[in-house]
Amino acid sequence: MMSKRYRWRDSPNILAKLVDANNLNTWKTQEVVLKPNEACMFLVDGRIGDILTEKVVNNIAGGFSRFIGDMMGVTAKDRRLLFAMTGPADISIPFSGNLPNGATATGFANIRVQLRTEDIPKLLNMFANSAPMLDRKRLAEVLHNELMMRVINPSLAECSDDSVLRTSAFQEKFEMRAEVELRSTLSTLGFTMLKAFITTNQTDNEKIAQLQSQLSTATNTEGAHAEALMERIAIREAATLRRIECEVNVAKAEAAGKVAVELQSELKDLLKQEAYWEAELKRDEGQLNLRMKESTHKTEQAMAMFEQVQSNKRERIKQQMDHQNQRMDKQNDLQVKMMEMAAQNDALTPEVMQEFLRQQTAQKVVDGPGGELESASNKPEEYMCSSCSKPVMVGWNACPHCGISL
Repeated sequence: MMSKRYRWRDSPNILAKLVDANNLNTWKTQEVVLKPNEACMFLVDGRIGDILTEKVVNNIAGGFSRFIGDMMGVTAKDRRLLFAMTGPADISIPFSGNLPNGATATGFANIRVQLRTEDIPKLLNMFANSAPMLDRKRLAEVLHNELMMRVINPSLAECSDDSVLRTSAFQEKFEMRAEVELRSTLSTLGFTMLKAFITTNQTDNEKIAQLQSQLSTATNTEGAHAEALMERIAIREAATLRRIECEVNVAKAEAAGKVAVELQSELKDLLKQEAYWEAELKRDEGQLNLRMKESTHKTEQAMAMFEQVQSNKRERIKQQMDHQNQRMDKQNDLQVKMMEMAAQNDALTPEVMQEFLRQQTAQKVVDGPGGELESASNKPEEYMCSSCSKPVMVGWNACPHCGISL
């Protein structure tokens, strides 16, 4: 039979809840999943049962078997489930108190408590006189009066002025006093205090001190602006006096016949001549770089053409050699066949053999390796270009020095 998931906690502020299982009458069984920070205690007919955590609890209520058991009277009369959160919980309690100097201090007292698994039965003290649900607000209401009377007011009474509220010594005293004074109450409810600190809002005296500081800062800022303005005025005055003095000196120099104008003109001429020389130098450098690039390009082009000619020449020689070898093989085969025919007809005489050898020798002289190769080897490998008189190689199509076609 399918089971229905039961959720005992629908708000993060709920710390504990007492559930009456007798009120959960359904035909489907219900189960609850207990997380690592949740625990469940069973109360059966007024007796405390097992405390479970990190477990799936099945058949907490409902189901056909529970219905039959109720009809036959074999189940418990009173079944209750106490669910509780075992993780730390922060309780914020607002407060308002007076300091010895008459100032009012407001803020929040933060108490961090935890409900341990073995202390869950003590929660029954809370649910004895209140609703079967405990949240952060209800716990803060329970601790508020005792915290004000026994912890906060005595702590504020020991503060000589407002600045003491911001010290670490005040926080340490507050935590120790809260641990001592609230231990009994929290222990009765099953809670253990882990941490306590107080957060105080800005008091009236601190607001006045802040306002005075802001006014003093504004006054100092205005004074600094005034001093800066006076300094700028003094600088402008000194600059004006210096300009007037320079104008007077220039007028005196012109009246005395100074040659400042001639010197300036000569300086301009020198600068103009220097710029002209620099332009000529750049032009010569550009022409030299252009000629070097052109020569390099021609050399690369000639070398590429030479490599192409040499490749073609090697291919042509290879083809000629292959053709000549084929011709020689065919002639040798023909001569062998002719000698075989002469031998079969009893015509192979010494005179015929001499004639075959003579013809073969003559053919080798004609088709031998001395044909095109010897003619090519007789030519000089290097000669002078007719245009630039620079040395070029046999087989080149263009001169790499001047670029003309050969």
